Formats: sequence, structure tokens, C-alpha cells
Amino acid sequence: MAVTEEKPTARLNKYKTNDRRVQKTKKGLRSALFELIKQKDIKDISVTELTQKAEINRSTFYFYYKDIYDMMEQIQDEIYSAIDKELIQTDLKFNKLSDYTTYIQRFLEYSKENSEICKFVIMNDCQNKLAKKILDALLKNVPDSKLTYEPTDSRYYLTTFAINAIQGTVIEWLNDGMQVSTQEMAAFLSMTYVLGSVRMKNKDFFIDEK
Repeated sequence: MAVTEEKPTARLNKYKTNDRRVQKTKKGLRSALFELIKQKDIKDISVTELTQKAEINRSTFYFYYKDIYDMMEQIQDEIYSAIDKELIQTDLKFNKLSDYTTYIQRFLEYSKENSEICKFVIMNDCQNKLAKKILDALLKNVPDSKLTYEPTDSRYYLTTFAINAIQGTVIEWLNDGMQVSTQEMAAFLSMTYVLGSVRMKNKDFFIDEK
């Protein structure tokens, strides 16, 4: 009996269907976790409670995750990958104000579009793993004062201070309901950064007025 070979188009459609099912399942689990975390600490949430709320079998949960904390880590990894793609991989030169504004606005827009998941991870990032990863990644792009000054010079910490301040402001902005537009926030934060930390370490820094 001849075996009918599956056509490439059919295989692709099957893959897309399966991928959509996976995403739907993970989204359901994630939504259930978001709801439960509003009621109790993550350490008090059981897999049984989570799967019942998500109306998904425990075996399905364990197919994707080892436990609740593994699920949290995977969510953090997904956020970092998205930020890396949208923001960290950049061709900006950071030699004019508009570069900083563009860079910060990309970060703000991603945070706004994914505000629920960002707030959730921030609130439950107990060891600040994601925050540290993002901070280290951002420091790879912007001019780093640690490459200009000696550790004995207080200005050595300028860039670290600025990036942490921006991160903290974005978190506050998210928690306050993002009432200020991303454009206005980006302009404010970039101007503050450039007029403050950047100019202190480079008096000849050029500010593009555009």
C-alpha cells in the first residue's frame, strides 16, 4: 500500500495550528497565574490551584514547566528575548539626543504594550534577575562612565545611576497607569540623562535639537 507523503503546506499548517494551541495554553496558564498572584504570594500558589483556574490538566502544565517558579523564569526569559529583539539590538550611535530619545521610547512602548506582564514580573522578580539582565544589556549600548573614569572617581557610577533611575521611573509610570505619553516620557528621560550624566562626563556632547 503506497504511503501518501504529507505536503509541505500541510505540514506548515499543522505546525502553525499546534503553535497556536501552545500559545493559547500558555496564555491561559499565564492569565490564571496573574489572577492568583493578586490574591496571594507566589509561594502559596499550587500547580493544582493554577491548573484548575486555567481549566487545564496538570499533565499539560508539567509538559511545559517543572513548577511555578520555572514558569516564572520562562516568562522572564520571554520578556528579555522580546526586549533584546526590540531594543537592545540597535544600530543607534548615541552621539545625539534623538538617539537616546528613540532608544528610551522603544523601551516605553514595549512596556506599555505588555504592561500587565511587565508589572507582574517586576512585582515578583524577588532576586531582580530580569532587572539585572536588562540593566547589563542596556549598559552594552549606551556610553558607559565606567570606561571613562577610575573606580575611585564618583563619576564612575554615572551611567549605572542614570539607567537605574530610568528603570525605576518606567516602573512608577506603569503603576500610575501610563498617563503620560511614551513620546513625552522619552523626551523627558532622554533630556534629563543627556543634560545630567552624559554632559558631566563629556562636555563636548552634541545635543540634536530635532
